[in-house]
This record gives sequence, C-alpha cells and structure tokens, in this order.
Amino acid sequence: DYLSKIKISGNHLLGIVNEVLEISRIESGQTKLDETVCSISEIVNETDVIIREQALEKKQEFTIDNWNVKNLYVYCDKLRVKEILVNLLGNAVKYTQTGGRISLRILQTPCEKAGYGNYEIHVKDNGCGMSQEFLKKVFIPFERQANSTISGVQGTGLGMTIIKGFVDAMGGTIDITSEENKGTEIIVRLCQKLAEPPCGSDKKESSAYPPELFTGKRILLVEDNSMNREIATAVLEEAGFLVEIAENGAIAVEKVSYYPPGFYDAVLMDIQMPVMDGYTAARKIRGLPDAFQARVPIIAVSANAFDEDREASYEAGMNGHLAKPIIVSELMDTLGKLLFCETENI
Repeated sequence: DYLSKIKISGNHLLGIVNEVLEISRIESGQTKLDETVCSISEIVNETDVIIREQALEKKQEFTIDNWNVKNLYVYCDKLRVKEILVNLLGNAVKYTQTGGRISLRILQTPCEKAGYGNYEIHVKDNGCGMSQEFLKKVFIPFERQANSTISGVQGTGLGMTIIKGFVDAMGGTIDITSEENKGTEIIVRLCQKLAEPPCGSDKKESSAYPPELFTGKRILLVEDNSMNREIATAVLEEAGFLVEIAENGAIAVEKVSYYPPGFYDAVLMDIQMPVMDGYTAARKIRGLPDAFQARVPIIAVSANAFDEDREASYEAGMNGHLAKPIIVSELMDTLGKLLFCETENI
C-alpha cells in the first residue's frame, strides 16, 4: 500500500514538473511539432484506455463518437494531439460529479484547402462548470476557479494553458461554453493535412520479449549517479542481463575499446556526466578503429527528454533515446528491438 502511494505521488510530481517545463517552452516560443502520419482511431483508442479507467472509478458514463470522420489518417503531432485529448477529458472527469456524463465527439467538416480536412473535437460534461468571470482567465497559467465544488481537487492550473499553446502551434482554435452547476463544452478546431494509410498499418507489432532472450547478454551501464546505477542494475539483472558499470563517458570509451568486439551487447549511456558527457563518449565509440567495436548499440538514457535532445542523441551516433525516469517496459522493448530485430535506430 505504501509503495502504491509512493508511485502515485511520484507520478503526480513528475506530471507537475513536466507541465512547468512545457509552459516554459511554450512561453519562449520553442514548441516544435513532430508531424507524422497518424491514425485518429489509434489516438482515440489510446486516450480511451487512460480516461475510461478514471471515469469508471467515479462511476461516470463516458461515450466516444468518431463515426463522422471520413479520413482517419492525417499528418499531425500524435503526442501533442493525444495530450490535448487527455487533458480535456481528464479535466472533465475531475470536475464532474460521481455518476455524471462525459462525451468525446470528433467531427470532420469540408475544408477549402485541397488535401486538408477540418476536424472538430467536442468534449462535453455535466459537471460543476465554470463562472463567466473565470472563463476570461481560464488560459492564464496557475489560474484555478476557487469554489466549494472543486476544493480538494488536485491540479496546477496549467492544463488549459498547455492545451491553448499546442492548439495555437497547430494553427487551430479553442472555444469554451460553460455554466456553473450545469456543465462545460470545449470545442477544438484543427485543420490537418490528409494522409494515406501507411503500408502494413493493420499489422500488430508485439512489444513483449521473453526474459530468456536477454539471459547472458552483457550491458555496459554508463551513469554517474550511484542511486540510478543501483536501480538500473537491479532492473537489468532481473531481466537476465549481465551488467558492468562505467561512472562517466571516458571510462565507457576505455572499456568498449579494451574488450574484444561483441563483449558488450549494448551500452546504456547517460548524457550529463563529469569528465566526459554521453554525446562525446558516443562519438568516440563510433570513431574507434575496430568497426565491430564501433557498431555496438548505444541507447541514451537521460533526463533531457525534449525533441532536440533526442535529435542530439541520434546526431552523436546513438541508436535510441529513453527519458528518465526509466519506464521498464519501454527499456526492454527498445533493447529487444535493437538486439533481436534488424533495425539501426529506435
């Protein structure tokens, strides 16, 4: 029970930190969209998994309607679009009473711009609603409506500010109609470039790798923080890996170059380290005279989790980039793909 509460509190704190960091990026104009071919159905399904569990806990009725969407594949920033949906629906669940009703409706309307589609996202609830006075400042950071109905509800007052920043970056609009004690409806309008379904889009890729596959594989863990090393070592050894340690990038380069090719199956590389950082270490490993040593898979494991940080890792010659705190399933999935699939980058 204590461990469960620690995990919930830790995730809540991580969410707050991420929101503050995202606000700083929005305010400094550094929000960059990573637009790829995405399935609207997939985004909605992934959002449903997150929100439905929250709604069930409050015995709320949660409905989804996207039947009027003709073109399900568009170019968009999937992560940002999903974050818009999760934030809007999360607020609806949070500020709607037990047994209330919440709905997500997505409509596609004709677009004058050839090859594009207009998409309307409607999020509606019959919760506590917002006063007309608060609606005027709903997008201001850290603003929260103060009344007895929502007292005790956790929140930072940053969610709507982040949503507005993402919508603006996408060239869309957001409109809110709300009445206290009756409910709220939020409409987000986006104009997205249409896309063809990707080849093999119906093929489901398994992300589960049986533990016996990793048994005996040797990992070089490059990490200067002793507690992080202890935790990562425990996770990796439990999965069957043999783990060796390097406290900085210089030691990592020395170890990779000293042992014969193939001695290490992969390297987990921290970025911010004394003596030699992870980027420099990765470049030096890639520049080793022995071609086999130079090709060892390197995965960045860093608190630097923005798009430009990932790009910097790939530019330094790394094969993947994972953000701290480590999500064990993502770590194992990445290692599995690099070690057992014919792929260079994840």
